[in-house]
Amino acid sequence: MKETIESELEAISKYPKDPASKTFWEYDSQFDFEYGWHIGYLEAMFFTSYLQMRKKVPDRSEELEIKQTIASHSREIKKLLSKRKTFGQ
Repeated sequence: MKETIESELEAISKYPKDPASKTFWEYDSQFDFEYGWHIGYLEAMFFTSYLQMRKKVPDRSEELEIKQTIASHSREIKKLLSKRKTFGQ
């Protein structure tokens, strides 16, 4: 899981903001949308990996562990998102 999170953090820091996505996806807050997208992406990656490796879905305690692992990086994700430049800058 650590490698997946580190890879996603690196991607966040390198990929610029895309204001055009606001019109396409019709959201109000770009920051909130992107934060939720990255959190959801990490959850999906972990759940898919878990399913592939163990051939079952995580039980409630395992799901909570996955979510806590992601949540332990939430401040870093928010910090990286707030520092990104916009396309073309």
